[in-house]
Amino acid sequence: HDERVVGVSSRGEERRGSGSMVHIYKPEFVKHDGGSPIFSVDCHPDGTRMATAGGDQKVKLWNLEALKKREVEADPNVPRVLATLSDHFNTVNCVRFSKNGRFLASGSTDSNVFLYEKRPGPGRAQFGSTDEPNVENWVNCQALRGHVSDVIDIAWAPDDSMLASCSLDNLIIVWDPATGQRVTTLKGHTSFVKGVAWDPIGKFLATQADDKSCIVWRVDDWSVVSKITEPYQSSMGATFSLRLSWSPDGKAVTTCNSYKK
Repeated sequence: HDERVVGVSSRGEERRGSGSMVHIYKPEFVKHDGGSPIFSVDCHPDGTRMATAGGDQKVKLWNLEALKKREVEADPNVPRVLATLSDHFNTVNCVRFSKNGRFLASGSTDSNVFLYEKRPGPGRAQFGSTDEPNVENWVNCQALRGHVSDVIDIAWAPDDSMLASCSLDNLIIVWDPATGQRVTTLKGHTSFVKGVAWDPIGKFLATQADDKSCIVWRVDDWSVVSKITEPYQSSMGATFSLRLSWSPDGKAVTTCNSYKK
């Protein structure tokens, strides 16, 4: 007899079957104002918190202990929301923690990329906000302005020395997060750029756009190593994002919206 719990519905009912244990849980309290859509999720490297980007123009940070443990979720003395960040003035499309966990980057339809740093001490209520006072003190420490349209995706270099952003202005901008200055602007796509990803050792940067192409750039001189088009020529329509992902060994990159019979 090998009957195990393999799923938990949004209401917590157990679903039974055979095989390894998998828990699926949709916490009702993780939501943005007015039921606004959530466009991005990222977990902090130490596994203690999670950030979400919402259509309500806000970034929210959540206590992961309340998500992982039901008894913690039910404890009224344990905060669920650690911080609400309201600096953007349009939809927030993407959030990404730096690899060292010190910073959180957000990209928005307002064309801005903001960097937040967790500072010592408790957070505070934002002036004019109806949100609860922040438990954690995340401070907007850098505004990266250079795009002229929606920022759809952002990605930290493996050593956090650079941050790449891509936009509906057809551009990729690589930033020095320490100074807020541009390292370079990459111009190779002819339509909306909707995905950006570094390889695991930071030698290559891959981008994907609505021009039905994926470009791999060499970081040393920002030259084009490869422009892949064939898998996407028969794809139909556009998607909100085209976020890529490299394999851990750097030998492959997973892309979106390709089509093959």
